[in-house]
Amino acid sequence: MSMDFFVFVQNVVDSEPNRCYSLHMIKTKPQDPRYTIDYTKKVFVYRNLHKGCWSVKQGGLVKAHSTDEPILLYDTELKVNRKGREKVLREKRKNVHAGIRGYLKPLSKMWETWTDGYVDFQKVTYNPYKYESFVDSDTEKPVYFSPFVRMEPLQVLAAK
Repeated sequence: MSMDFFVFVQNVVDSEPNRCYSLHMIKTKPQDPRYTIDYTKKVFVYRNLHKGCWSVKQGGLVKAHSTDEPILLYDTELKVNRKGREKVLREKRKNVHAGIRGYLKPLSKMWETWTDGYVDFQKVTYNPYKYESFVDSDTEKPVYFSPFVRMEPLQVLAAK
């Protein structure tokens, strides 16, 4: 990608304060500086069942929601809160207790390799009624960490 592209993206982001992360997310409260994502700190991304999207949480605040574009994370942990899962099993009602913790990274040349076949991905899933952790959809083996995760609207892909 040319430098002109990055300048264009930055100009669009600067001109539209309710957008962030290369136009893939919508900020929840764009005028409040507490809701600005700090890209040097990890975020927690989880599936928002009420809004039908991914929610991005940092510092205890939901700072953004995804659009139909994927969210790309690196240096990730796929986390399930044991007590939250037990509550789901006990009450038979879902709550936010699982998600992926990692760093958001704006689009760059590094992400282009994801679609070029250089990174081997596994589709991961989590169902509190069947699994104690995120698992590989094909093998059902637990997945706890991944160097890269791509969270698409209907699936999660984790680098092996």
